[in-house]
Amino acid sequence: MKNWFEIKARADDTAEVSIFDEIGAYGVSAKEFIDALKAHAGKKVTLSINSPGGSVFDALAMYNALRAHGAEITAKVMGVAASAASIIFMAGDKRVMPENAFLMIHNPLTFAYGNADELRDMAEVLDKIAASLVGIYVTRSGKSED
Repeated sequence: MKNWFEIKARADDTAEVSIFDEIGAYGVSAKEFIDALKAHAGKKVTLSINSPGGSVFDALAMYNALRAHGAEITAKVMGVAASAASIIFMAGDKRVMPENAFLMIHNPLTFAYGNADELRDMAEVLDKIAASLVGIYVTRSGKSED
């Protein structure tokens, strides 16, 4: 099976990480990513991203693993870090975007099926996810919630 992410050790004690696919089950899963990242514990990380996004929960797990990694992280948007991929980008201690790259954030969304009570419950879940994501953007960017 082909992985659309890669982690390579470089001679200068840096791990080079690239994510060039969707985040989640049909692309880069959090489990595969975190397992690969653990093999490079203590090394600086250079993270390159070109992703349309995907699963917010996989992205949060990857973000948390990168933040807990302990070494300096430089995150680069190579084309686009959209949706869930923008959360992974925010893990960088240093964040770099060429002038022609894109960062896209939006309110969380889902597909929903159910009765009125279940749909109201799902709206509350989406509000909780949104608050969590906004907290990350605010903390990591130093910008206001607005």
